[in-house]
Amino acid sequence: MANTTTTTVIWKSVKGFEQYEVSNTGLVKSLKGKNPRIMKPRRKKFIKKDGSVELGYEELILNNKGVQYSKLVHRLVAMAFIENHDNKPEVNHIDEDKGNNSVENLEWGTRVERSAKAQSQAILSIDEFGTVEKIYSSMNEGGRDGYTRSSISYVLSGKRKKYKDLEWYKINNNVYSLLTGKY
Repeated sequence: MANTTTTTVIWKSVKGFEQYEVSNTGLVKSLKGKNPRIMKPRRKKFIKKDGSVELGYEELILNNKGVQYSKLVHRLVAMAFIENHDNKPEVNHIDEDKGNNSVENLEWGTRVERSAKAQSQAILSIDEFGTVEKIYSSMNEGGRDGYTRSSISYVLSGKRKKYKDLEWYKINNNVYSLLTGKY
């Protein structure tokens, strides 16, 4: 659902769909009928190999001259509120929460940039006793230490439970600095 922690809600028309408005908090409003109404987006569910459920992006069906179009809420927010000077093709969720469509959490980017950002995030591994085995500044650093980046990524994304009998977790880069003393 939309993140509504932003203090002032600003509404803008959805380009090409004048009977709808989108807010900077990630809400979409239909102006059809007598009373405007906030629309409820749907999210597809994906079953991962480990049996857990991952929710997809928030999606709505908008009508234009009798034709229905499926639109992703985060793209509507970005198109209305964020300049795309470099004409980047994708909208990334900064916190990687696909349900947080607040303008502050979105940025225009590319798949390569998103992958690079994910690979540069600090990680740590934990053994079967719950002891931190190693802390890395990035998956690349773990790769230089003999671990396969793609295998670490599978654990981080929930596609595998462990790699080399270790659990792997992303950590905030500030936490990495505090734990290692490296800034």
